[in-house]
Amino acid sequence: MGGVGALKLLPFLGISHIICILGVSVLLEVSSAQQLQNNTVNDGQILLDIKQEIEMDPLAAIEDWNNKEISQFCSWSGVSCDASLQRVVSLNMSGFGLVGNISSSIGSLQLLSILDLSNNSFFGVIPSEIDQLKQLTTLHIVGNPGLNGSIPASIGSCSELRDLQIGGSNISGSIPSTLGECRKLETLQLFSNPTLGGNFPPGIFGNLTNLNLLNLSNNNLSGAIPSDIGSLKQLKFLDVKKNLLTGPIPPELCDLPLLQVLNLSSNLLSGPIPQDVGRLVSLTSFSLNDNSLTGNIPASLTNLSALKTINLSNNKLSGEIPWDILSQLRQLETILLSLNSFIGTFPQRVKSGDFSSVQVLKLDFNFLNGSIPESFCSMFPNIRVFWPEWNRLSGKIPSSIGRCSKLLDIRFSNNSISGPLPSSFGNCSSLERLEGWGNKVSGPLPRELGSLQNLTYLNFDVNKLSGSVPDEFSRLKSMVHLSFALNTLSGPIPEFLGTFTNMIWLNFGSNFLSGTIPSSLFHPGMSLVEVHFDTNLLVGPIPDSVGQASSLQQLWLHNNKLNGSIPSTMGSLVNLTTLYLRNNSFTGSIPASMGQLASLTSFDTSQNNFTGGVPEFLRNLSNLQGLWMSNNSVTGTIPSWIGSLRFLESLSLAFNSLQGPIPPEIGNLTTLEYLALNDNELSGPIPDSLSNLWRIQFFNLAGNDLSGEITVDFSNFSSTPNTFILLNKNNFTGPFPKSLQNVSLQLLDLSNNGFTGVLPDVPGMAPTPLRVLLIRGNDLSGEIPSWVWRLDKLQLLDLSGNRFTGSLPRAIGDLEGMKTAHNDNNRTLNKFGPSDGYDGRLFTHYEWNFYFKNGFSTYSSVIASYTNLDFSNNNLHGPIPDRLYELEGLRFLNLSYNSFSGPIASDIGGLRFLDQLDYSHNQLSGDIPSSFTSAGFLGILNLSYNNLSGAIPESMTKFPNSSFVGNADLCGPPLTTVCAHDATSMFPRDSAERYSIWRDMLSLDGYISFLVGALIGFWGLLAAIVLHPGFRSYVFETSSPPIVVLPETDQDLGRSKDRQWNRYFLTTH
Repeated sequence: MGGVGALKLLPFLGISHIICILGVSVLLEVSSAQQLQNNTVNDGQILLDIKQEIEMDPLAAIEDWNNKEISQFCSWSGVSCDASLQRVVSLNMSGFGLVGNISSSIGSLQLLSILDLSNNSFFGVIPSEIDQLKQLTTLHIVGNPGLNGSIPASIGSCSELRDLQIGGSNISGSIPSTLGECRKLETLQLFSNPTLGGNFPPGIFGNLTNLNLLNLSNNNLSGAIPSDIGSLKQLKFLDVKKNLLTGPIPPELCDLPLLQVLNLSSNLLSGPIPQDVGRLVSLTSFSLNDNSLTGNIPASLTNLSALKTINLSNNKLSGEIPWDILSQLRQLETILLSLNSFIGTFPQRVKSGDFSSVQVLKLDFNFLNGSIPESFCSMFPNIRVFWPEWNRLSGKIPSSIGRCSKLLDIRFSNNSISGPLPSSFGNCSSLERLEGWGNKVSGPLPRELGSLQNLTYLNFDVNKLSGSVPDEFSRLKSMVHLSFALNTLSGPIPEFLGTFTNMIWLNFGSNFLSGTIPSSLFHPGMSLVEVHFDTNLLVGPIPDSVGQASSLQQLWLHNNKLNGSIPSTMGSLVNLTTLYLRNNSFTGSIPASMGQLASLTSFDTSQNNFTGGVPEFLRNLSNLQGLWMSNNSVTGTIPSWIGSLRFLESLSLAFNSLQGPIPPEIGNLTTLEYLALNDNELSGPIPDSLSNLWRIQFFNLAGNDLSGEITVDFSNFSSTPNTFILLNKNNFTGPFPKSLQNVSLQLLDLSNNGFTGVLPDVPGMAPTPLRVLLIRGNDLSGEIPSWVWRLDKLQLLDLSGNRFTGSLPRAIGDLEGMKTAHNDNNRTLNKFGPSDGYDGRLFTHYEWNFYFKNGFSTYSSVIASYTNLDFSNNNLHGPIPDRLYELEGLRFLNLSYNSFSGPIASDIGGLRFLDQLDYSHNQLSGDIPSSFTSAGFLGILNLSYNNLSGAIPESMTKFPNSSFVGNADLCGPPLTTVCAHDATSMFPRDSAERYSIWRDMLSLDGYISFLVGALIGFWGLLAAIVLHPGFRSYVFETSSPPIVVLPETDQDLGRSKDRQWNRYFLTTH
């Protein structure tokens, strides 16, 4: 009891008691003073104890903390004391750069009110002794990435705590529920702790009624936002972005009348935006982006009169954008609605309000349609950033766009906008970025764009722009990115481009530029990183000055008419990673200086006239990932050192004159995905080491002189469902390779070899992704195994030119991939490299060569765009199964040169897309069904040399006589054999009657009548033929399916001379 307490008792005590109490009080005061003095000394010692845990002090920030000056600890760096008590009340070590543990001794600073340990390199855990700091009001532990462990549960004992910040650390566990006991908290920031997770503790917000700032962003929090968040009536700032929060936005969140900033972005929230969001009347920033919210934008948004920023992008919101509501928010500066499913059009005007305060409008990746109104700049006079790209907009760019004089960045790419590029863009003097690729913008480039001297980014790829680049563009000195690929621009490459010293990206690919590449484009002052002049009409050599563009990383010159040799100066481009020279007229050998390009990853010289062997210097390019040298005049052998290019993913040496064996060292290229050695003169067996190519997806050795049995273990090949194996047109012998049963194939071509034996009937031999199976022109025998009929993705099956026996089973109807007509000419099959599609996609084109009525033509299509079935030139017998006609997508069907018998089922009319049908040289009998008329696309029909009978249906008389010959009992046009019932009605039977008719015809009147009748009949027949839809498709539509197939040599078929039909050739590029 102190002196004051004793005085209160004086009226009740005697004098002796009073003297005694006063004496005790004096003793207590003396004792308290002594204790205070001892604690003062202890605070200094505690600070030294804290320093003991510091392992490094690189900035000498606490060098003055030492024993010699312990009595002066209140003046030590970062230390503040109470002036009267000389006790530590504040310890601010922020930014000291200290490395070490946070000492548990810190809990002994009993009067500590402020502790800031931010921006150091503390590691270990936050000591639980922190709960002893009963006076603590502020705790900041931010920016210590090595800090781990959990937030101590005892922190709830710090009942005076008002400001708690723990962030930028590796703190784990969950938010302790005891934080709810810190009732005086005003600021709670637990942010950027990627391992801090778990749900919100139940009821944590119920007691934190003084909280005005809550930041829990960039953590790993999960679960729902608790409803008791509505208890935080003083809250002004709420940020829980970048967590894993789920569930709907609780409606109680709308009960925070003082809330100014709400950020729930980058979570997994779902459901609608609460309808009562308009009750957040103090809101200035509203961010719900990057969630899975659905529904419309609530109408109550109109009450948020203080709102400056709304960000609802990357959700699943739908409906029309409520322009009238947004126009009433007069403070609104930023509208971000990207990546949703909004529909509708731009307003031509708004009923009330305006958008005069709006500076940023992002609407990209929605489904907006209509056009950008001419009144746009009147409604948005202060617009700076406008992104309507990736929508369904049409119409023209408003000619008044120049009235948006403050415009900095406009992007309207990937729409259907047409018309010219407005010259009024030249009035947008502040414009820095103008992007409109992927539209239908046409006409010349307006010279007024040359006045945009702040323009750094200009991209109008994939449009219909024409004409030459205006000279006025020479003033665009700030240009960094200039791209007009895939237009129809013409004229020379402008010389002034060499003055754009800031330019990094230059792309004029796929235009009609002509002339030479100017040498002035390349000099030491240029910053060029990527240059694209591919697919133009450029001529002449690559200028020697190219070697001066030291920053160049990618150079695309393919598909031009460039000639000469590669300049040796190109070896100076030490940063070059990509060089595409494909499809030009370069000659000579590739210079050895190219061996200095150690950074080169993609090198394509295919389709030129390069000579010599595979260059020796390539062995030095250890970073090569893609090497394409196909379609040249490369000779010699494939060097064994090619196996040392360990990063190689694509290797193409196809269509050259390489000889000798395939080096086994290629098996060392375990990263290889694409291998094309086809169409050379390679010989010998396939090395077993190629079994190591476990990532291979495209394996093409076709068109060589390879021989022997195939012993490669294909089961090691890539497990992706996109593998292509082409071994056709070689001299392989032996049985069908059994290891193919474990490969997830899309295409297998073993045709035109000497494989013998039977196809193994193994249950695993049904790789379901298989779309193309070609085994024609071998010597395989036995029955067709059952796994063939389980290939439910199959679209092209050719087993012709073998010795298969047995009958076709009803299971043929299970080939689901042939039940739909395919016309996927733009199918993306895989990614291998520029030789197969310079946009990074593999378009492995196969060519079916057909003979059209109007001459030879080549139909180039992506693999299996047609659905074809060929069993011709085998020993198959029995009836044609009716389920065959369930394959409605068939375009080509050939069963010729077999022993099929029985009638042709009327169900054949179900093959509605059939182009070609060949049933010739079988033993089919019965009538030709009239249902053939349903096959409306049929251009070729061959039913010759069977046992068919009866009259040819009238609808089939368009086909030539050769389609039906060799059927003794078949009659009617186009055959000369007259059907019996027609003969009795058309011709007189006795000679007297025939003489009478001729006599009448030879009279003058009879002769005239006969002539007129003949002329009418002739022109009528001609008109009927020409107007018949089948004939028009047959003759005049050159894009229609082919009607006559090319013959193949007996040698290619590998069969007897009476089997001369080849349905199509299959070759690769």
